[in-house]
Amino acid sequence: MISFIAAFNLPDASDRDPGAFLRRAALLVGERMSSMGPEPRITVEVLPEVGGGWALLTPEPGARLALLDHVVTDTHAVLLFGELQGESRAAPARAVLRAWTSGGGDAVAALDGNFSVIVVDRAERTASVISDLLGRRALRTLHAGGVLYVSPHDVALVATGACPVEIDHASACSIITADWSIGGRPLLARVEPGDPAHWLRLRGGRLERLPAPLGLFERRIDARDAAAVRERIDRIVDTMRENTRFAAAGCDTVQADLTAGIDSRAAFALVASIAPAERIVAKTTGATDSLDVRVARRIAALVGVRHEHRELDLPIHDDFSRHADLIAFHMNGDSSAKRAIDRYPSWDDRPLGFEGGGGEIFRGYYYARPGQYTRVARANADDVAAFFVRKWRRPTALSFRSPDPLAAARERTRSVVEAMFRRSPDLHDVLDQFYLFERYGRWGAITSRFAWWNTFSPYASPSLVRLAFGLPSPIGMHAGLHDAIVRRFLPSARGILVNDNSLLALQGPGLSRLLARDLLYVTGEVWRAATAWRGRSGKKRRSADAMRAEMLAGPLHDHARDVLLSRDSIAVDLLGHESVARLLDEHRARRRHLETLCNLLSIEHFRRLATSTAAAASSR
Repeated sequence: MISFIAAFNLPDASDRDPGAFLRRAALLVGERMSSMGPEPRITVEVLPEVGGGWALLTPEPGARLALLDHVVTDTHAVLLFGELQGESRAAPARAVLRAWTSGGGDAVAALDGNFSVIVVDRAERTASVISDLLGRRALRTLHAGGVLYVSPHDVALVATGACPVEIDHASACSIITADWSIGGRPLLARVEPGDPAHWLRLRGGRLERLPAPLGLFERRIDARDAAAVRERIDRIVDTMRENTRFAAAGCDTVQADLTAGIDSRAAFALVASIAPAERIVAKTTGATDSLDVRVARRIAALVGVRHEHRELDLPIHDDFSRHADLIAFHMNGDSSAKRAIDRYPSWDDRPLGFEGGGGEIFRGYYYARPGQYTRVARANADDVAAFFVRKWRRPTALSFRSPDPLAAARERTRSVVEAMFRRSPDLHDVLDQFYLFERYGRWGAITSRFAWWNTFSPYASPSLVRLAFGLPSPIGMHAGLHDAIVRRFLPSARGILVNDNSLLALQGPGLSRLLARDLLYVTGEVWRAATAWRGRSGKKRRSADAMRAEMLAGPLHDHARDVLLSRDSIAVDLLGHESVARLLDEHRARRRHLETLCNLLSIEHFRRLATSTAAAASSR
């Protein structure tokens, strides 16, 4: 576990020791969380002239250095959560300081990496909070009594004693129905989320929100300029390859996650282009005869790379509970506890793994199928919000005790989409922004928030995203980025079907390609339905989620029932006792509510952590 608490402009700073205050808050979190990871080491940095400082909780032995870095000079102090890309990876906090002194907050926000940072100007007595474009490491803030508390983890804010445990039902409803809290709104009502579109500055107890330049949709390439489009795609590919080379530098063994999907295939092609085959290990999770394992093994054999696979390590009850606590802490309750139905993590040093997370940014994840365009072609914010709600399906499948939380979650969705329309009136640009800032920036932030997942994605680069958003709309349909990468570095895998229903050669623009893609998709769906009807697909299609669903219906059922049906649970508060009991019973019989139940479990594990931490804080 790695956490920190930063607090600035403490009231009556002359009468209080900021170091003692922060140390006490850190110890509260450390005492509550020590059972969920290594014994924490606590270090405190005090900046008396600012009236504050920060406390760091890092595991022993040795924290993952890329996750936290800080520097203190006579004029400034920098605390960085995350890492920069390229040459700046070696000393990210100093790179941030150079950017700040040359161009202020705008220059810091424009850096390439996956980070959030606090910059303190010791002479001006200001503290600023800034994140990168993707916002996957966005910090949480609490401004109370002229004090700004900052941390990646809401439980750490609760430990200060300044943050009451008041659950926002709209955020909980959004997590249940959409898999994450729309707009990044925290489960704790008093906490504010970090926002890539703004950076914060505290001066004399007053908090300012300053606009950050996103750098999207600037100097876009004309759709008729095919040569410029090809040149931009080549530039994106070259940048991804160079970032991969930087990340792999010094690694004796390069591990690459590989599935039957398109994103991991392109990421694997990049890895194969920068490292010799004998240094690469392709890894896949799933049953031996699952689609992911079979396709990954075939692709690895084409390149002469060793392939390893593992099945889920299904936990006993105590391991699941500890693991769910850990995930709830790091993701602030905004994640699915299904990820806890696996091996309890280890903090031992592990090789860097390369994965394909975020590839959907470059391929139009939310673009509607042709039959849906009639409904959204001339869409406004209300239409697009309704489009998302239909895709999530759960809002109509679940029965809430009150319509208010669901209405509030829908209003948040509409408000977020409305802001995206203001940046660009093009529908595809709005859908791409939604994926970038919401699904990937919030739901997909798992690898950024988990200190024990040592991974790198070639797609997770703000500079790459800005390059891509300079392509003509729709960038995801016309770029053909994945095909360009595989065609260039792994052409032998280009003819292998993606997820059994798509072909890389059919990516890109053109009516004939569009028709061929749809024909292949439809025939694939018909074939799967036919094989399922004939009873042949059960064993071959045994996915990781199917294994989790069986675990939740069997050995973990009693634990889920005890947690979710407790008298003060959020599940009962939102849905009612009978509705929750029905979900549990239906899942036990049909294995059909894995995501809903595991989202509820994560929320409840978070609430219990926050409540017990608040009780410990009040007793001090």
